[in-house]
Amino acid sequence: MTDTKVEFNNPIIQMDSLPILEKTNFQSLEKDYLWLRILFISIVLLIVGSVALFIGIISDLEWWQPMILVGIIFSLIYFTEWKGFSIKGYALRQNDVSFKSGLIFFSMTSVPFNRVQHTEVNQTPLARLFDLGEVKVYTAGGATSDLTISGLKIGEAHQLKDHITKLSSQYA
Repeated sequence: MTDTKVEFNNPIIQMDSLPILEKTNFQSLEKDYLWLRILFISIVLLIVGSVALFIGIISDLEWWQPMILVGIIFSLIYFTEWKGFSIKGYALRQNDVSFKSGLIFFSMTSVPFNRVQHTEVNQTPLARLFDLGEVKVYTAGGATSDLTISGLKIGEAHQLKDHITKLSSQYA
């Protein structure tokens, strides 16, 4: 048996030497995704507005009072969707994939490729109208996706999924 000493080395990393993810050029989502979201919100508005109108007619309220409340709420939703769209984006870097979103509640999620368990591409019936899809990235230990990138052309979504799968397989 040989006695070899292993020297433990744990140097301090200066914060100013770290790469800044916020300065990364994020790829913006397809403009059609904004219109898909607006269409979806409009469908929900139609349903909620119909219910509010019905409640206004059968209650002691004037029919237009619940409609004003619904209009105000959905105006705020439309505004945040419109303004928040330009913030959404994804970045594919050498070792990870990141997604950012949120006008009021900002979030930025990164998943390193060595943690990726599998990826999938999904497309809702409404998204088919716009030829859009989403890529879901899963890591080990969870039933839900850890990162979802919506608002991609379906061909681009498949291409991104294949690339993430290829990069993550290098760590297997």
